[in-house]
Amino acid sequence: MEDLSGYNPEGSDLRNMQLRMVEMLEYLDSVCLRHNIKYWMGAGTLLGAVRHQGFIPWDDDLDIEMTRADYKKLIRILRKENSGRFVLQTPRTDWNYVFPLAKLRDTGSRITELRNSGKNYRYKGIYIDIFYLDRGNTFLARLTVNLQKFIWVLSLVKNDPLGIIPAIRFAFRFVLHEIIFPFLRLCARLFGIRTLILPYGTGFTAFRDLKEIFPLQRILFEGKYFNAPADTDAYLKRLYCDYMKLPDRDKREIHTIQKEML
Repeated sequence: MEDLSGYNPEGSDLRNMQLRMVEMLEYLDSVCLRHNIKYWMGAGTLLGAVRHQGFIPWDDDLDIEMTRADYKKLIRILRKENSGRFVLQTPRTDWNYVFPLAKLRDTGSRITELRNSGKNYRYKGIYIDIFYLDRGNTFLARLTVNLQKFIWVLSLVKNDPLGIIPAIRFAFRFVLHEIIFPFLRLCARLFGIRTLILPYGTGFTAFRDLKEIFPLQRILFEGKYFNAPADTDAYLKRLYCDYMKLPDRDKREIHTIQKEML
């Protein structure tokens, strides 16, 4: 087995960042348990839990998933919660935030994301991605991510002497998130689409199967127990096929390039 300890040795920036995310997950876990909200570790976070009993050593983000109904409930609660350290980031709490999912941000840190994609955000700390499931298929997932990319590109514009880009971005985001995405959700129901994907616009096309997810179980992650799908093997095979095999070194991706712990 390859020695992976060099990626995140104790005391390194990456390891400190991972430990901060564990604290954030503990907070989210407590909120969800208190309000009977069902979440589970998803994607690479679940892969890390199963394969490494913690983070994938080079990973610098953390993902949780839930149903759309539980997501809406959690957002309402987090907007009222005052943890003192963590803050909810959505397009409604951060004017310049452009993505159709929520993040829980740490106010005691600051990160620089690849391509400086968050340079205009109000909140720039270490984060946890909070995803929900929507009815959809591969075609809709690919279609909507191309529309979402246009908003993202607008958020990166540097030269805006007239100051009109934010207004254009807001208008396009409103049309996409408040009109087009709800219309697609309605069409999915009308046409009997039962497959579940991550939110429109995120570009993730792998299906989720609730039969593999519920009832939830608690599994070990970084020395603590958090929610996970009932059948982690089926879930991970659906996303990654031979998930216990390590990827090649050149495919071990990170999302941030600079971290500052305040």
